[in-house]
Amino acid sequence: MQHPDRKTPPQVSSFGHLSVPSIRVMTLDNGLPLKVIDHGSQDVCRLTCVWDGGIAESPSISLPTMTLSLMQEGTRHHSGVEIADRIEFNGARIASGVNSHHAFMNLFTLNSRADNVMPLLAEMIVEPSFPEREWGVIKEKTARTIELLREKVEYYATCEINRLLMGDNHPLARMDTPDNVLSMTVDDAARNYEGTYRPGRNGEGAPTMTLYLAGHVTPELEELVNRTFGSIDIDSSRGVELKFVPFKAENDSRRLIEMEGMLQSAVRMGIPTISRQHPDYIELRLLIMALGGYFGSRLMRNIREDKGYTYGIQSYLLGHPEGGLMQIATSTDNRYVDVLIDESIKEIERLGTGDFTTGEMQRLQRYAMSSLASTLDSAFDIMDYYINQKVAFTPDKYFEQQVDAINSLTPQRLAEVAREHLSVDKLTIAVAGDCVNSANARS
Repeated sequence: MQHPDRKTPPQVSSFGHLSVPSIRVMTLDNGLPLKVIDHGSQDVCRLTCVWDGGIAESPSISLPTMTLSLMQEGTRHHSGVEIADRIEFNGARIASGVNSHHAFMNLFTLNSRADNVMPLLAEMIVEPSFPEREWGVIKEKTARTIELLREKVEYYATCEINRLLMGDNHPLARMDTPDNVLSMTVDDAARNYEGTYRPGRNGEGAPTMTLYLAGHVTPELEELVNRTFGSIDIDSSRGVELKFVPFKAENDSRRLIEMEGMLQSAVRMGIPTISRQHPDYIELRLLIMALGGYFGSRLMRNIREDKGYTYGIQSYLLGHPEGGLMQIATSTDNRYVDVLIDESIKEIERLGTGDFTTGEMQRLQRYAMSSLASTLDSAFDIMDYYINQKVAFTPDKYFEQQVDAINSLTPQRLAEVAREHLSVDKLTIAVAGDCVNSANARS
């Protein structure tokens, strides 16, 4: 019996040329756009409905998610129990979600069972019944979830850093309370549905709902989608208009939220920076990845591995149409708050020196390319790239632009981007925890 060689590491090879498969665009009989990726040999598919309108366009941060949940709890022809039974019996699954300016609902199904479940999805979108009892359950569950979140230091630090970076009254910085949620009526959900999820057209006449079909797509499956969704009436008098309110950072550079008795403090740091539309955005994203975007990043090596101040720390770049935000997130023992912040600032400042070693550059490029390659793992992953193109407002050829940026990356260029777009003078910090004991420990 030949034993495996556990002493010689495997050879590291490059990915070679990476490219994302093109998407096929169709128009259903009623004018709804359908985008198709036929990729894979297994007879499964995913149909995704994406609507214009998300958190920023809603009167409440929780209402869109709650409305999507209620749409699955009954239609004019089927109760919520009947819907759930049919979905489960056919081995299908429905998942929904909301982001800043869009909402989505996914149907995962076997191709052979699609005609048993796809009409249910159309019913949820066109003929929801808004049952009062189920609405009460959804409200109670949402309120309890918020109550649990409000016991965590991470929740308060995240809320505060968003207000500081976006603006105190910004639509994306709002947070609901349990009382807010419990006071919502089923009529609020119905109005949210009518204004966002009932198929309509925007001010330019384009449909506010787009369909994405991925998997092993057959002509029969495309015909089923057209038969099911191409007959939906699109109300030209309806349609949400997206609302973009520019971020306006507060002047306070540091905010403390006292939570007596907590053993740890949550630390959030952020810098306002460029949006996705800026030509330096991808390089800035790679720079922030080097700072704290993966396990071998600078923040992890210094603050976790060398200093032992935290179990994990990460940095990330949020690219909104309203503006860009670099954020750092971690939690630590109360006594380490100040030194952790000081070390993080040092790492941000060090980015501008360009002292990236050859090994660090190789690790960064390989990690970035591996993450990009995962976009091509399956038909669903490929379609997520195209959906993200819509909901994250990424430009055409964004995949190719990322490949070029990774391959051409140099320490000198990273340093230039750091000096241009990451000024510690604009750094904002929010800390939630037992700040009094933290101060006593330092003294």
